[in-house]
Amino acid sequence: MSTVKQLSLTYDAVNNSNTFTNGDVINGRVVFEVTKEVTITSLYIKCKGEAKVSWSERRNDKSYSYSASERYFKLKQYFIQDPSKKGKEDPGVILTSGEIYSNVVKPGRHVYPFSFQLPHGNFPASFVGCHGSVKYILEVTLDRSWKMDRTDKKEIIFVPRLSGVHLMNPQSGSTDKKMKLFTSGNASVKATIDKMGYMKGEIIKVSTDVDNSSSRDLKLKYCLEQCQSFFAQGHSKYSSCTIFKIVGDSIPSGSKQRVSTDLTLPPNLELSITNCRIMKVEYMFKVYLDVPYASDPEIVFPVIILPAGQIFAPGQNQPSFQPYGNPGGPGWNQPPPQPAFGSGPPGTFGPAPGVYPGPFPSPMCPNPDALPPSYASLYPNPNSTAPGFNPPPSAPLFNPQDAPMGYPNPPVPQQHPVPSAPQFCPGPVAPGYVPEGAPTGYWPNPPTQPEPYPTKSPEKHE
Repeated sequence: MSTVKQLSLTYDAVNNSNTFTNGDVINGRVVFEVTKEVTITSLYIKCKGEAKVSWSERRNDKSYSYSASERYFKLKQYFIQDPSKKGKEDPGVILTSGEIYSNVVKPGRHVYPFSFQLPHGNFPASFVGCHGSVKYILEVTLDRSWKMDRTDKKEIIFVPRLSGVHLMNPQSGSTDKKMKLFTSGNASVKATIDKMGYMKGEIIKVSTDVDNSSSRDLKLKYCLEQCQSFFAQGHSKYSSCTIFKIVGDSIPSGSKQRVSTDLTLPPNLELSITNCRIMKVEYMFKVYLDVPYASDPEIVFPVIILPAGQIFAPGQNQPSFQPYGNPGGPGWNQPPPQPAFGSGPPGTFGPAPGVYPGPFPSPMCPNPDALPPSYASLYPNPNSTAPGFNPPPSAPLFNPQDAPMGYPNPPVPQQHPVPSAPQFCPGPVAPGYVPEGAPTGYWPNPPTQPEPYPTKSPEKHE
């Protein structure tokens, strides 16, 4: 019979969706039960966020493998620590303070509380794709001499907090086509969608003006596509799929029509990822005419899928949707400039321009001499539970009925309150925070981008 009867971890949810975001505090406990007295080398829990990609390709009867990783943070708390290993942590590991217990563990069931505050930073959302993933993990490890390590892990779902002010503007585009094969004449299409950023399950409002001066009736179609891009060791891998394709009304030959359509996004879409150096998840919404026996004239709009309940800046109302106007007016065939978007080269880091702007874009601060808005007004308490939500009760510290026969009830390890999160994970100051007693006109420095985790790039295979 194994000496270690149980090693497990649990954590408390902070909302009904059981998701976490920047600055949230994760509280939980590790349960450790043994049948007899044991000596432990170390017992610790870590919280980490990282992205990984990997794939294989076959060329000229040879197989080549590519991989890369990117770490966002790694937090660690010891319950039992080997004194000889103090100060020998890997670079980049942030140790959090907590009660250190004796390495001699009495028989019975013991409960060790832990607490982590997720850092503030530009981290991507949790994601699992065909050639890579972004994961945020809680993992407890038990280390004993001459024994295999025992572990238990739980994955938490991370949803970033973003500023979406610049994603609320309408997008417009136009295109035309001269018919050549089996069809004569011309066709022109002009389309507008109400914005760029959408939440899962939200409605895309589309207004389309079609001038069908061809000899055929043409059908108007809509399509949403997802593209996953992965980068490693100077190589890239792409995968795309069609989320939905919808056939609209038929436009008769020789007619002009304006068509307004509401399209509902699926509720199970993955969030967009444009702020990861080794992978991207992007969406393209297409409006096009189905032309038989020829290429279809299409208009492509980049679409950003945002977290549900996204918070926007105070005073920034979503602009009303106004379809692009008169098909017979001047400039009807000239598309306005499209927002910058697309897969960057593997050597670049960060979002495309205009996709995820900073926390204080110029429209929010027309007066640079005024004090910035408070953090509380921008972001309510992230750990406040939803109405009617009851978090799971904490695990009991000790259950005498679980004690083995023949042993006295062991004492519970002395526990002290875990220090508040800022003491052990300072991280960058939240955007908009003004310290107490700051002089008039104080303006905090903008947050800096976290350094990406270095990856080793082996020699390229030719």
